[in-house]
Amino acid sequence: MFARFQSHKDVPEKPEETRDNGLTLLTTPNLDLCLRTPASLEDIVSYGQLIMEGKGLLLCLNDLAEPNKVRAQDYLAGVAYTIGATETEVSPEVTMYLPGEVNTIHE
Repeated sequence: MFARFQSHKDVPEKPEETRDNGLTLLTTPNLDLCLRTPASLEDIVSYGQLIMEGKGLLLCLNDLAEPNKVRAQDYLAGVAYTIGATETEVSPEVTMYLPGEVNTIHE
């Protein structure tokens, strides 16, 4: 089976969906997902800026001392709450922050 892919130049402007011989091409916006492991608490401010820019953030706090982990999580939770982003704990050390319009699927 062969699939045909189109560049954005060939995608129709108005229709969100194009059907071609059983193949569906959806025009969807992109999400930048940044993966970060901060070495110090000072790095967290720039990560808050990523969230405010509408980027996704997958944050691993393995390298921070325990009191700084709580401070980092509190700061980023405040940023996420302020702009309506979502915060999802992936594991005790890993948290994901996504823009409010992005949905995640939990199975």
